[in-house]
Amino acid sequence: MTTTRTELSENATRLEPARVPATPANLRQARLPDDEDIHPDGSRVAFVLRDWAADQPKPVARIWTVGLDGSKPVALTAGPGNDTHPRWSPDGQQLALLSTRDGEQEEARAQLYLMPASGGTPRRLCALPNGVESFAWSPDGSQLALLTLEGDEPAKDPIVVTPDRHRRLWTVSANGDQPAPVTPAGATIWEYAWSPDGQQFAVFYTFGPGETDWYRGQVGIVPAEGGAIRRLTDLTRQAAALAWSPDGQRISYISGEWSDRGLVGGEVFVIAAAGGEPRNLTPGVEFSPSWLRWFADGKRMLYTGWDGVAHQIGLLDEASGERTPLTRDFIIGGGGWPRLSATPDLRAFATHSSDRLHPPDVYTATLATDDRGNARLDWRQVTRLNALLEETVQLAPAEVVTWESVDGWRIDGLFSRPTSATGDGPPPLVVQVHGGPSAAWQTDWRGGLFWGQICASAGYAVFQPNIRGGVGRGIAFADAVLGDPGGKDLADVLSGIDILVERGLVDGARVAIVGWSYGGFMTAWAISQSNRFKAAMMGAGVCDFHSFHAQTNIADWDMRILTADPLANPGVYRDRSAITYAAQITTPTLIVHGEQDPCVPVNQAYEFHRALLERNVPTELVVYPREGHGFQERDHVLDVDTRMLRWMARYL
Repeated sequence: MTTTRTELSENATRLEPARVPATPANLRQARLPDDEDIHPDGSRVAFVLRDWAADQPKPVARIWTVGLDGSKPVALTAGPGNDTHPRWSPDGQQLALLSTRDGEQEEARAQLYLMPASGGTPRRLCALPNGVESFAWSPDGSQLALLTLEGDEPAKDPIVVTPDRHRRLWTVSANGDQPAPVTPAGATIWEYAWSPDGQQFAVFYTFGPGETDWYRGQVGIVPAEGGAIRRLTDLTRQAAALAWSPDGQRISYISGEWSDRGLVGGEVFVIAAAGGEPRNLTPGVEFSPSWLRWFADGKRMLYTGWDGVAHQIGLLDEASGERTPLTRDFIIGGGGWPRLSATPDLRAFATHSSDRLHPPDVYTATLATDDRGNARLDWRQVTRLNALLEETVQLAPAEVVTWESVDGWRIDGLFSRPTSATGDGPPPLVVQVHGGPSAAWQTDWRGGLFWGQICASAGYAVFQPNIRGGVGRGIAFADAVLGDPGGKDLADVLSGIDILVERGLVDGARVAIVGWSYGGFMTAWAISQSNRFKAAMMGAGVCDFHSFHAQTNIADWDMRILTADPLANPGVYRDRSAITYAAQITTPTLIVHGEQDPCVPVNQAYEFHRALLERNVPTELVVYPREGHGFQERDHVLDVDTRMLRWMARYL
């Protein structure tokens, strides 16, 4: 298949019938590829395809593969259970994966399997009591490293609050055997990378086992045969994207202050494996690198990163720090960690890409050279998984909006016009605030799926501001939220609304605000500080930093974002909590929350709801059983979408 997305779209528009409006039901039917892994010879790509089954409450994950010879994608696995994390062996003869097919229906209990590259029945390589969280082939393909929880699952009756369990690194022979421990029993490993000779691991680790301990991790080295971890760094921030130089002498990583594990975007550092001071290769960089791989010459790296409302891919010279962007307007997969799957020679790559009008599809790229000797990436779309949705549903594109906020800072955002008639005059506006705060809105499918498309279809304009505190604009921009949540980032939101009103794009008298997680906090905070909003939806949001700190599994988060200790500086916690100002709220507010949310406990929703009730503010609280911080069950996701639209129709 050599056609491009543009050509496919042009063909699809010929004699096109009238499209149907975007609804929660038809948008949520999209088949979503993820976790691509390119074959070592670059001939094909394995990927996870998540699809909805009529008899399953959650999406079902299967391993698919697609060749670069124009063949159609085919399924390699068919359950039972979920199959994820496909990884080709270094010689390309086998495919390793995680699966819950042997009776365990939770991802946390997935076990490690191998299957022939040509297909067949996967065989379980080993069985660990707590399953396998992640794994990686050794460079020679003789072993696999795997990460698993230690110890027994805590008793539930009675519930005794004890420390979390450690995540421990093990290795197992590719022929199957008893796994052998690599790291000490009292350490937790968050990320790991084999050295080129297979003799060591670089690790990002802590000696505390809890999710909140991740904020205090360090980079170290441990022998692959097992032993003590030798610490290399003295970090005050987090690190990720560990990568070894080809000679095994240096380790690169990306570091920054991040709100969530898995949201990676910062500055590039290199440190000698023998120890010493790390060197910052990208001081003052104005985008946010997120992933690295070294070229065989040991002098350059390929990087990816957040860049405004899209991603950047380029080359980084270690000696000079010089960067050569290859593309700056292409969305690549990875969710909160934009990255590629690369062949060993870094000549071919795989990922998935999307935009607001096209759900994700698998793409490949080759690193080529133009007539002037300049490097370039040549992209190919190799799947088309959602043709029916693309050709029959009316979708809203996103326009980039730029404005000047307080302090003269330039802020970017995305604006979508309604796709249905709204009567005379400018349309009402729904403002969506992103989570994190270490996140960013982008011109991808997920950004539109997150209520944007259904709001546009219902007659609302949609505004997604990339407020300070997010990735994509460098460390200084990301750090600007520290000690000031709800301060200048709220000013970014309000000034952006003013710009849209001044340009005649929206009705300034009919504005709503919605958000999830940090966006939920910003929703509660905004309606406590401004009477601009006529409706609001708070999803999984914080309203009281004191009670949040007492119950969350990431107590370091609020201390780092507020730059304060709740016992030593209780005034800071009161001053930045929406509950403190709840008596002045008048905005009708829908509150939705997962009952089992460990990150933002459900008490935040009950507390805010009670406060609004006692002031006779129109409010509704909906708590979803079995759900955590991100919803998984189809009926729950559709219910949130539908309730939000009803709330907006009633009050906006």
